[in-house]
Amino acid sequence: MNIAYNRYSEANIPIDYWNLNMNDFSGSKSLKNAYDYLTTDIAKVYNDGVSICFSGTNGVGKTMTVTCILKKVCQKNYSALYTTLNDMITTLVDAPYEEKFYAKKELMLVDFLVLDEFDSKYVSDASADLFGRTVEAVVRTRLQNKLPTFFCSNSPNPVEMFQGAIKISIESLFNKVKIIPIMDKDFRKENK
Repeated sequence: MNIAYNRYSEANIPIDYWNLNMNDFSGSKSLKNAYDYLTTDIAKVYNDGVSICFSGTNGVGKTMTVTCILKKVCQKNYSALYTTLNDMITTLVDAPYEEKFYAKKELMLVDFLVLDEFDSKYVSDASADLFGRTVEAVVRTRLQNKLPTFFCSNSPNPVEMFQGAIKISIESLFNKVKIIPIMDKDFRKENK
């Protein structure tokens, strides 16, 4: 188990999700079906460069699903990384140069990437262009190189947070991303 936990830690999977299992998941069938599809043949998902955006309200199980997918990916010896949009942007904008360089390289080259909280709650009008340019560079490289990328968003249309030419570019990139809408109740409130 220590080897698995080390891989989860290296992939930046939040510790709260390490021991959660999709067998115990009682949420949306769409999420369970996506999990089953994505973990049945991880090599095929990797070779096909499958990219998906799970779009739905808070607490429906999007993060649990993608972290369970990443745990399976780690168990199959693929490289994986979990991050939030805000953490990614903060690192790529505010970190020292060398850290930015390595972070950008990892984001663009890791076998499987999860970008959680891919929505506008952290994006102000003043920062939208900076966020957009930073996101666009990473997403474009990953999708052009057919590297699996999974997004989780509370917005029904996550591209709406961007503006102008960046929005058009990201919208074009998202044509390669399957959007799976998840409409269900907030299970976090129910479990309190």
